[in-house]
Amino acid sequence: QTITMKLAILAFVAFCSCLSLATNIPAQVHVALAGSDANGNSNRLAVSWNTVNQTPTSTVKYGIVSGQYTEVATGSSSAYYETFNHHVVLNALAPATSYFYVVGDDVEGWSKEFTVKSAPTTDLRENWSFLIYGDLGVINGDPTKDYINTHKDGLELIWHAGDAGYADDSFLHKGCVTKFCYEETYDEYMVNIEPWASKIPYMVTPGNHEADCHDPACLTDRTRREKLSNFTAYNHRFRMPSPESGGVLNMHYSFNYGNVHFISIDAETGFPGAAEETKYVLPCGGFGDQLAWLEADLIKANADRTVRPWIFAAGHHPMYQGSSIDKNFQAAMEELFYKYGVDVYFAGHVHQYERNLPVYQGVPEKDYLNPVATTHLLIGGAGNDEMHHIKLDRSKDPAPQGPKDNDEMGPWTVVMDMDDHVGIGKVTVVNDSTLTFEYIRTMTGEVFDTMTLTRDHSQYGAKKYA
Repeated sequence: QTITMKLAILAFVAFCSCLSLATNIPAQVHVALAGSDANGNSNRLAVSWNTVNQTPTSTVKYGIVSGQYTEVATGSSSAYYETFNHHVVLNALAPATSYFYVVGDDVEGWSKEFTVKSAPTTDLRENWSFLIYGDLGVINGDPTKDYINTHKDGLELIWHAGDAGYADDSFLHKGCVTKFCYEETYDEYMVNIEPWASKIPYMVTPGNHEADCHDPACLTDRTRREKLSNFTAYNHRFRMPSPESGGVLNMHYSFNYGNVHFISIDAETGFPGAAEETKYVLPCGGFGDQLAWLEADLIKANADRTVRPWIFAAGHHPMYQGSSIDKNFQAAMEELFYKYGVDVYFAGHVHQYERNLPVYQGVPEKDYLNPVATTHLLIGGAGNDEMHHIKLDRSKDPAPQGPKDNDEMGPWTVVMDMDDHVGIGKVTVVNDSTLTFEYIRTMTGEVFDTMTLTRDHSQYGAKKYA
């Protein structure tokens, strides 16, 4: 009987150990750029993942041969609610090199093997592409997620201009009216994007749907209100290169890739009169002086303009949309965009596509042939639960119609795509002075709209802003 009891105890311990390993296997793996060399070339990656429970370490093993992990990097983890998010910045990587990696811990277990390619130097100056879009959710996002997964091998990076997952709409989803589904929905989104977010740098900007959890289960519970407000989930789940670029958390930051300088903007709280400057449903804001940071970043970028002639900015809210102008946004940033030669501003939020002419102070230029002003592109319909007119299954989606601020074309508007399509943007940097932009309807793969922009960047540079 004693032997039987001991065997039973051993079996129970083994079962608990296996259960721990099973629940703590890393999930939701994604990568982002993190840091640069002395010449400004991105040369590090941040690898992030989630586990149900804490693990003794947060470790990435990696190397250039499958199964042979000659490098090891460790980082940290934290829990803003219940599960743990891990972030590890890899050591300096060889440029444009494929690496194999696993994440996890010797005690709790390791993930499967993933692959990722490190960033190039400025030798990459011609014919390279990235995707740009906003407003991709769990519901109605499958066409875009499938399209990206199919075409990921031809991409250098993905830039998401706010509203990732729509976890804050989860209480309106089927089965969640009386159930707390915020974290579950966020987890589902992160699992869905892992096939490509673990392989290509996935760079994010904040949107209004990242601001807080405002379902009844949060608003009536003090702990949830405090833990799931003011972009907390967003700032814990991702690790953008703010420490390396002088930004704040994942709210505003910049990075270099090839011959482009990228700037991610907080269009939610980051300027006077911003949509969520002090409050969304719950109080938010307090992420530093973004405008001072932005000008300093633009001055630095222009000092390297001969090396990286292109400057792109992205934020969630559009400055120009239909026939309307966001006056507060315009007052805060348009002069900086114009003075320092920002080539393109990409936005989301409004769930449609809109291509605008280069425009400054409400006055559009005639075409995209060496304009002086910034070109504004809105790509806010990647697919989410608030897009009620798209031809997908609506049985799980009783959420309200999302923002559609102005369908009237402005004097700067060239083309719109609304209502019944999901789509994303693809930018191809042809060379130092020419780029092409394609708007792709992801349900069919149809290229609905194209544009070529040329810019002579010689008028900008360090001397002009000395």
